[in-house]
Amino acid sequence: MKIKSLLFGISIILSLGFITPIDNTVYVCGKSEIYHNSKKHSALGRCKSGIKEMKESEAKKAGKRICKCKY
Repeated sequence: MKIKSLLFGISIILSLGFITPIDNTVYVCGKSEIYHNSKKHSALGRCKSGIKEMKESEAKKAGKRICKCKY
């Protein structure tokens, strides 16, 4: 019984060590307040002021919101 408890405890500790927050790359057109998860989004295809690539956490800190499109 002690061995099972010990193995369970070790497995929990090891699994928690591998959990890392994901900070995806997102795309913003110029000074837009909206960011997109895909560089191939149709709105970015119409962008004339340049597409900026940034981390999702940076976009949120800058006050941007995610695109509401479902694709």
